[in-house]
Amino acid sequence: MADYRQYFQAVLRPRSEHAVEEFFALSGRYSNFQKETCFIRYLARYDYKGVLERLGMWEKDDRARQGGYVYVPALARQPDQGALETYIKLYNGGKWQLPFRFENRILEEAFETSFRETLEAFQRSRGRAEESIVRNFAVKLLFWIDQYFPRLFVSTQKISSFPKFACGGVVKLPEYLFLCLLYRMGCDVLYVSESQDVGLEDPELLRLSVVVEGPDRPPRPVVVSTP
Repeated sequence: MADYRQYFQAVLRPRSEHAVEEFFALSGRYSNFQKETCFIRYLARYDYKGVLERLGMWEKDDRARQGGYVYVPALARQPDQGALETYIKLYNGGKWQLPFRFENRILEEAFETSFRETLEAFQRSRGRAEESIVRNFAVKLLFWIDQYFPRLFVSTQKISSFPKFACGGVVKLPEYLFLCLLYRMGCDVLYVSESQDVGLEDPELLRLSVVVEGPDRPPRPVVVSTP
């Protein structure tokens, strides 16, 4: 089969002052084999509580869940000891097997390639390639895939599905690379923080997302003059 990139490639939605509203309101187009996708780091400031309330409503909305909309206050930190062995076996010394599959062959090829390139990006950004370090990151990645992909990609056949993932908490290199993996699979991604940005300084990786800053004070009330 030809390279999947001929048929599916995520492209970052153009930067907009209304990017966060667009995250909630829009579903990226799939056209000319490109999936328009957003990846936002939102330093919400005054808007923080309001955004969390909007995201929390997804849990109560059947349509949101059925559409693959997921919000977690923070990514799960680590599998328990019993599950840990399962993910170590899936990693299999680098001959990994993914815990989620797409029925669509183009998406499945995109997934396998993106997972491999995510491991490579970790080694490149970390500047170290010891097997134990790479294995520990791969185990986290496999764990997060197992936790969140089934909730996001509720249809594994359609390229034109439009999942959305939002999270808060501490995001460093491992967490950021998982968000990059979601973005590359055509998932809209929103990282929400009151004021703290993600904890990495890799300019190449940071270019995959855009920073949006919220208001630092409530909007001024509109004064309507009377005749």
